[in-house]
Amino acid sequence: MVLALIAAAAGGVWVLGLWYLGLYTHPAVLNWQRLSRLRGLDDRRPLGDRLGERLPLLRRAQEETDVGRLLAIAGRAESPTGWLLRRAFQAGLALAAVLLVDEVGVLMSQPPALPPWLGLAAAACVAVAAYARLHRQASERQRALGRAVADCLPHLAVMTFHHRVPVSEALPIFARCQRDATLRRLLAEQRSDASAPSTALEYERIGQAYGVPMFVALGAAVRRVSERGLAGQDVYTGLARATYGERLASAKVAAAQAKTLIVIPMGLMIVPVLVLIGAPLVASLAGIFAH
Repeated sequence: MVLALIAAAAGGVWVLGLWYLGLYTHPAVLNWQRLSRLRGLDDRRPLGDRLGERLPLLRRAQEETDVGRLLAIAGRAESPTGWLLRRAFQAGLALAAVLLVDEVGVLMSQPPALPPWLGLAAAACVAVAAYARLHRQASERQRALGRAVADCLPHLAVMTFHHRVPVSEALPIFARCQRDATLRRLLAEQRSDASAPSTALEYERIGQAYGVPMFVALGAAVRRVSERGLAGQDVYTGLARATYGERLASAKVAAAQAKTLIVIPMGLMIVPVLVLIGAPLVASLAGIFAH
């Protein structure tokens, strides 16, 4: 039975290999695929990216687990491979520490102090904590970039009035004036590697790559001003008004939630007082019913 299963697996691998090489594909289809590749019409992206376009949940999972993207968003100058190897080494150290404690107990003729599965749990906790820290840093930088761009919108409306200064020059100026240098560093990096044909497309690419909706909105605003001829002060001021409205709504929601969170500990503070007041009464009632 084992030999039959091995033979069936080998045959399946052989058939899949022939199918991958295209030996079962019609020659006309092969010619069309070759022609589409030459003309640039063939979609040669990885299977995961093509599935992500059809399944939003899968695309979201890919974005959340893409270490390279998270490192770029967090502004950390290290490769994904180096980050993974470093975290794997730390997880291995946690596992080795737990096993070392057990080994010391065995050498002293005592039962293991810690179960072996605790080492795996410690290694997993180290890996999860490292990923959570990286994800938190990326999220904080995204929020910082969004706030920085939103704070520059009213000033952009003034500086670009009557097309005195283009947005591509005004935004770095106000980025240098901000106390947080996150936006300034990002613009400096993008300017050194800029390949977009227009400012609007460049900002949209930055927003999509770093997950910052404010950059995408700014790119759309620049496109409306440059291509449709709308007044820059109206477009940028309207975008700033909408952005501040969303931030005000979020602040109101957070304030309402904070009130609820404050009431809970205040209510719990009454419990000890009730215990102190009600304990003698309960004790006296218990003594009466006991007699």
